[in-house]
Amino acid sequence: MSDSEASSGGTAAVTAVRNSVFLGVFLAVATHPKVPFTIVELAGRGITAAAAATRWVLEVGKPSLDGFTLAGKLIDLGEREDQLVDLWQAYGSGDVDAAAFETRLTEIVAAMEKWPSAPERLTVGER
Repeated sequence: MSDSEASSGGTAAVTAVRNSVFLGVFLAVATHPKVPFTIVELAGRGITAAAAATRWVLEVGKPSLDGFTLAGKLIDLGEREDQLVDLWQAYGSGDVDAAAFETRLTEIVAAMEKWPSAPERLTVGER
């Protein structure tokens, strides 16, 4: 990364990931002493998907989508974040057992891995 990238987009990407609710929850899940390894693995996939989403927004979404389309995509991603937070809180309070937690976490992570959907998955310059 060049100095100019580090002072502009690179810094924004690092800040976005560092301040990520996704990252905080997935790290809490992965380091919880009572979750099975399958859930730790899901948390790792979630961290990867969240980082890929941040990168896509900065490198593809912002330069290639109009504001309304990008906002719609970000709202969709925000809904996944809300689902993740709610699920983690429910698991922590005992309202959700380990099996249900793993099933719902799998659904959230799979949705994140598919985000953004194919038609908007452009590379810069493909417009």
